[in-house]
Amino acid sequence: MSQVGQNNSGGSDYPAPPAQGTQTELYLAQLTGARREAEEYKNRYLRAAAEIENVRKQAERDAAVRSRQDRRRLLLGFLEVADSLERALAQVGEASALQQGVRLALNQMLQALGRAGVERIPVKSGDQFDPVYHEAIEVRAGDVANDTVLEVVRPGYLHEKLVLRPAQVVVAQGKP
Repeated sequence: MSQVGQNNSGGSDYPAPPAQGTQTELYLAQLTGARREAEEYKNRYLRAAAEIENVRKQAERDAAVRSRQDRRRLLLGFLEVADSLERALAQVGEASALQQGVRLALNQMLQALGRAGVERIPVKSGDQFDPVYHEAIEVRAGDVANDTVLEVVRPGYLHEKLVLRPAQVVVAQGKP
């Protein structure tokens, strides 16, 4: 009778099965390798998931910045229209139906801008010049302290508490 793994001539067709201790060591080595590989795949997955989350958050921030910039650009365009309406109203003349219509249109535009978070920068003649909120377009000699606003040429506006457009002012160069 021939034994498993041997042929009739006594030679081996198959490798002899490993001894019990050697087989266990082999299985443990394979298990350790598989665990190491699984841990590596897990770490790759976690890094990839974190990278995707970071890219998503950056895209959201970029979209928010672009949206804010687009909104500010649009609001600046509306402010130019409001400036034109104010200049039309400043023309000396009798109050006509046209002036009343322009005044109504200006008020509606300023209300719409207010609902969009735009507010006028409060500045008047006699205020101290503030380069954060004011743009000096002319300097005149005067009987007042240096850096005093003499005239507001064009109003400035804030959008969400940030300067959308500084107020253009004439500033005094007077007493120190």
